[in-house]
Amino acid sequence: MALPRVPVSAFLSSAKASLEIAAQKGSPVTFVIGNESADLDSICSAVTLAYLRTFSPSSSSSSCPTYIPLSNLPRADLSLRSELQPVLSRANLRPSDLITRSDFSPKALKVENTRWVLVDHNSLKGELGTVFGKRVVGCVDHHDEDGKVRPVEECEREGEMRVVKKAGSCASLVVEWARKSWDEMRKGGEEGSKKMDRELAYLALAPVLIDTYSLKSDKTTDIDRETAGYLEGLIKDGEEGYDREAFFDEVMKAKEDIDGLSMRDILRKDYKQFSRRHIVVGISSMVKDMEWVIEKAGGKEQFLEEVRAWVKEKGLNPFLLMSASMKDGHLKRELFAFGTGTCGTDFIKKFEMIGAEVFGLKTWKDGSLDSVGKEESMACWEVTKVENSRKQVAPIVSRILGL
Repeated sequence: MALPRVPVSAFLSSAKASLEIAAQKGSPVTFVIGNESADLDSICSAVTLAYLRTFSPSSSSSSCPTYIPLSNLPRADLSLRSELQPVLSRANLRPSDLITRSDFSPKALKVENTRWVLVDHNSLKGELGTVFGKRVVGCVDHHDEDGKVRPVEECEREGEMRVVKKAGSCASLVVEWARKSWDEMRKGGEEGSKKMDRELAYLALAPVLIDTYSLKSDKTTDIDRETAGYLEGLIKDGEEGYDREAFFDEVMKAKEDIDGLSMRDILRKDYKQFSRRHIVVGISSMVKDMEWVIEKAGGKEQFLEEVRAWVKEKGLNPFLLMSASMKDGHLKRELFAFGTGTCGTDFIKKFEMIGAEVFGLKTWKDGSLDSVGKEESMACWEVTKVENSRKQVAPIVSRILGL
């Protein structure tokens, strides 16, 4: 028998309590966790899947305890996710309702009593990957296959899923996979249930719209369109006046509001890193163009000083910064690469060679940010094949560095 449904806010409160009990008593616990950039797609996908798995009619309180959605960032960094606020408010949530890495101590849990389901990535990296990597039992992801999650047959034996395929948003794949269970949960259709559906639908819809530019970008798939239609149907059932473009504009405006952030916060707001042996690679994304960030820093030299400080703080070589912004209604992307020593120089040369075809790289501003030296090298390009994003950067970096 399925657990009785509760609003998303009550579910998150219960999940926090379950995590505390697991830490105190060493009881079994299942996490749903997004990737290290902890962007809107990762956070919302984790909460959506955890909620639907917990209250699925196929689940029971004895065999399937509460799934705990873990936002893969410290609580202090939630303030950098300005786009979360309008989304959470539609779901009657506050940032404090979310469960973050600050609420979680790996040492307090018995590794063998944990299960991990990944969303928006298919390889658990960093400290969590080192400790819990072998406890991953499922994933839903729209990135390239890393081959780190166990085969689909083994995931299904664990009662979980293994979905890795193309879509504009991971949330689209989450809803596609769980839609049958969601429909089963909705049977009865009382007003309280409809309100819960609307709240969860807003949470799942936001990343679908943001990641596909309101279903208008080239990377939009039929899965994204079908998911958006399904979720909007839930929202409109009992709520008048829903407007897709108004909701998209509200969230996108919040996401692009980074004027008040420091340079360091801009570089860490949407940041991923991966490593192997002595190599640590960092990739930051931002929603403004290179001209804006250089002006924000106070000029080219001040910008480079901020980059050097970030590279030193994180121990990076190389570091990449990718911009994505709208200009005259069209998507614009740029890519900046920075490396130190011979490794940095060689990396930039190889990246330009391999990335030229994938990204359609074109020298930015007549090479004003290009430099090759013994201590450091850098290059900046305009990306003419704008349909390709950071998802395509990471595999190229891994290939060059042999990660």
